[in-house]
Amino acid sequence: MQYLNEIKNKHITVLGLGVTGLGIVRFLLSQSIQPYVVDSRENPPGVDWLNQHAPQLKTHFGDLENAALSACDMIIISPGLGLKNPAVAKAINAGVEVIGDVELFARINSKPVVAVTGSNGKSTVVTLAYEVLKTAGYKVALGGNIGTAVLDLLDGDFDVFVLELSSFQLDTTRSLKTTSATVLNISEDHLDRYDSYQAYIDSKLSIYNGAEHLVINAEDKQTHPVSRTLAPQLSFGETQGNYHLAQHNNEAHFMVKDEAYLPVSALAVVGKHNYLNTLAVMALLSPFAITKAHYKTALAQFNGLAHRCQFVGEFNGVKYFNDSKATNVGATVAAIDSLAGKHENLVVIAGGDAKGADLEVLKPYIEKHVKALICFGKDAKDLVALSAKGHLTNNMSEAVTLAKQLSKSGDTVLLAPACASIDMYNNYMQRGDDFVQCVLQGLS
Repeated sequence: MQYLNEIKNKHITVLGLGVTGLGIVRFLLSQSIQPYVVDSRENPPGVDWLNQHAPQLKTHFGDLENAALSACDMIIISPGLGLKNPAVAKAINAGVEVIGDVELFARINSKPVVAVTGSNGKSTVVTLAYEVLKTAGYKVALGGNIGTAVLDLLDGDFDVFVLELSSFQLDTTRSLKTTSATVLNISEDHLDRYDSYQAYIDSKLSIYNGAEHLVINAEDKQTHPVSRTLAPQLSFGETQGNYHLAQHNNEAHFMVKDEAYLPVSALAVVGKHNYLNTLAVMALLSPFAITKAHYKTALAQFNGLAHRCQFVGEFNGVKYFNDSKATNVGATVAAIDSLAGKHENLVVIAGGDAKGADLEVLKPYIEKHVKALICFGKDAKDLVALSAKGHLTNNMSEAVTLAKQLSKSGDTVLLAPACASIDMYNNYMQRGDDFVQCVLQGLS
């Protein structure tokens, strides 16, 4: 951790005192670095911890214009705050270095890293990669945009770090060296934060910088690196790529460079999106010593993630799935595509804050696979306007009640909002829990 000695005499500001910011503060204090702590909120969530454990720290809570950010040497910013915030932009123009916790991690860490970004599927891929590595005997840490903040992982004795990284985290990361890295897919998201869709794409693609092995989606050209690189590339996809799906002995298989490696039935969870996620994991972990037996064990034990196409139950012949984690259009398309039958058998519940995304992308999937689209939340009217199959409701309870009325045996009711939950819930988990509770209501 030589780098920490280099910055001990610098004037460091931690900007944002949420979960990430508090983790940064704790880490710096553990290294005898006393940061200046700033948050735009008068009463940020981490203030009680700070008052109890580090009352000596200088703080500023409130208007960032009065926080004197331009007077410090370095700002370690939380991902929830954008670099275009006027006070932050002013500090950058004044020559202040602005980084995130992932960049600080990158400057300290010397162990192998597997890094994953994408609009959808990140959490599933990193979790499965973690399980496979663990099964193969590696001491592995999982963190980043899922579970544990990256700086909290540095104290552990690990062989490899598996990191889920959001575009917000990548925006402030420049030095990350990875054994393998992937952009799983790209669809419109966070357009309320970026100047353009291309700016969002560029943010995602920056994960390839410093990667020894690149893993690209053969069927999504947006995931391919723009600049030429000498690093080896592997690809995955449904029907093309080094890792793909194909029939072998009348059964669908995971294909590894034209070898029928394992049947898809080896994976405990079903759905095309889960098969693609598994192919991505296999490509990502190709630099590591992992056998077919390790994969068989890990895949058989993997039950997926809560709120990600999570099977709730089957009642009166109707199956219910909770995909509250589908917070953008691409994720909803993937969920519909995975669960759709040969006929219009899906009743989809959607809505919330679309974050400026183009909802029109959903239209062909609604027309082909959806018998009813039930909407509520901030942008519900825009969703309803997509199709004559649209129904407007006021809340989750009304939406689920209508879904039960409109579905019949053989149908599937899917919560796949295509929107963020912040207009009505604290997070997507609370939204998913509400859906499950409404589905189970009245059932014995």
